[in-house]
Amino acid sequence: MNISIKYATYLYNLYYRCLLGMLLFFTVLYLLNADLFKGRPLYIFLLFVAPYLFYYCICFVFFHLLVRYSVRQLGWTILCALLILGSFWMVKSYYYVLLPAVKVVFYSEWKDHHSWILLKKIFQGLFFILLLIAVDYYFFNWLIVKIQSRRLERMMRDRADSSLLSGHFLRRMYQLTARGKKEVDVEVLDFFQSISNKLVAQQVRVALEEEWSFVKRMLALCSDRQFVIQGEEQVPQQIWNRSVPSLSLMTWIENAVTYSTDGSEDPIVLTWTIQLDRVVLEIRNTIAVTNIKRGTGNGLRLVNRLYESCQNDRIHLEYAIEHESFFNVKLSFFN
Repeated sequence: MNISIKYATYLYNLYYRCLLGMLLFFTVLYLLNADLFKGRPLYIFLLFVAPYLFYYCICFVFFHLLVRYSVRQLGWTILCALLILGSFWMVKSYYYVLLPAVKVVFYSEWKDHHSWILLKKIFQGLFFILLLIAVDYYFFNWLIVKIQSRRLERMMRDRADSSLLSGHFLRRMYQLTARGKKEVDVEVLDFFQSISNKLVAQQVRVALEEEWSFVKRMLALCSDRQFVIQGEEQVPQQIWNRSVPSLSLMTWIENAVTYSTDGSEDPIVLTWTIQLDRVVLEIRNTIAVTNIKRGTGNGLRLVNRLYESCQNDRIHLEYAIEHESFFNVKLSFFN
């Protein structure tokens, strides 16, 4: 199945590249012959360029077949000879027999010395076509390598950021869950074991549903803060299947707990909102000035960098400070 998809994608891209080459070739031919066809119907010019475009398609297909199956120089030589000699009779029949039969004449009556002139035109056309195909081939190869290199760099950066976030999160999370306890209980140990299993799996991204389940376990462990969850039951299943950077939601909870005010008068609120074109998760907490002065901001910076790679997944992240008293995290999943 994967092989079929791979070949389908390959042919799909080649199809549009061939059309682009034909359009460029058509434009060049029009510019070179604009004066000859000025004031004449468009179909006359289309009849004139039809063999050129057909010739281009044949060369394009054969070129990529030879490249794909690694045919050596002998194959190229045979192909060029066949294209030149084989096209001679077709081009001659088209311009000197078929078109004159329907009263469309581009050249004077055929003479014996026209053979070398026609071969020269065919050779020049073949050279230009192969040059155009070669530029297309090497340009798209360069482009593909560039895209894959950037993708690899982004993947390596995401893995590095995810590893840094893991260390930052575990250290801070241990401080939160162990706060006010004489000894770490079994529930905390079980939670950290689950987190460790996630880190061993080296998953940069996980399903939102999985991340949310860990968030709820984390809320239960932070006994010195009150949490309010709103709108969770309204979230459709397809949103739960969307992927997010691992530990990102939990980092926001850890940040909210660390920098919010103590006590239960100002709870940390997690709100799911269903809008026309998106589903939004908002995490809102009060800001304690005494706590925020201790912060480094490393956790949020790492999360931001991980979400930069999610922009193509129709996910948008934004932060806001309200009246210098509340910190909001808003994560939007667009339909």
